Amino acid sequence: KKDDHTRSTLTLANMPIKVAINGAGGRMGRRLLALAHADPDLELVQAIEYAASPCQGKKVREVEPEAESDVVVGAELTAGADVVIDFSSPAGTTILAAKAQELGIALVIGTTAKDFEWRAKIKESSQKVPMIHAQNFSLGVNLMFKVAAQMAKALGEDFDIEVVEGHHHHKVDAPSGTAMGIAGSICDAVERDVEKDLVYGREGQVGKRTKREVGMHALRMGSEIGLHTVYYASEYERLELTHRASSRDVFAAGALRAAKWLPGKAAGYYEMSDVLGL
Repeated sequence: KKDDHTRSTLTLANMPIKVAINGAGGRMGRRLLALAHADPDLELVQAIEYAASPCQGKKVREVEPEAESDVVVGAELTAGADVVIDFSSPAGTTILAAKAQELGIALVIGTTAKDFEWRAKIKESSQKVPMIHAQNFSLGVNLMFKVAAQMAKALGEDFDIEVVEGHHHHKVDAPSGTAMGIAGSICDAVERDVEKDLVYGREGQVGKRTKREVGMHALRMGSEIGLHTVYYASEYERLELTHRASSRDVFAAGALRAAKWLPGKAAGYYEMSDVLGL
């Protein structure tokens, strides 16, 4: 962890954090607009969407009625924000991270992808600005990361491990970033390789299950906000560890909490566990 470097007491204690939101017209973006506008510790100063978005040129209040703000949606991050929260796309995040690095703006990133090279590339911006790139912003899920790893280590090699995630039918990527985070924490705990030992679904004559593999499965159904279950099964018993989100606001609130925590920190890569004190 990096040493904390705070700005002036006046800025941090007496003035709201100036926040920009990238991907403002999306499902998560609209909830971020609403909750940021309602938070007295935050000032919404920018809302960003891709250039061809139908949200371009609209006031925030037109994009999200709960956010009664006259900020106009723009296509690019500009100077003036203390921190930018990103829930967009891998391509959008790549552009944003470079711009935030150039402007010296702290980064809270919620965009996820299975692409390990892309994730490593995004992390490079943390050499210049403070960054949190979280697979999930909820307290419950971040506890799940830790507990899932502890259970895998305690149960040992006699237990097969399978991860199942479920989301609404509009979600475009699979598996979810949260599922990848769970699998990553398990692999770290039991010395398995997240790039080599994960098995994504099974079809046809796949052969006998190996001891090292961790199964990964994705469901897309209805309006499911977020469902994640880890199964641990031996010849004699089975344990299940489940988290289910009942509102997107749990993720938006966590991202805003991170946005209030991050400005003033030294350049570096931080985890949501740092924000939550886990």
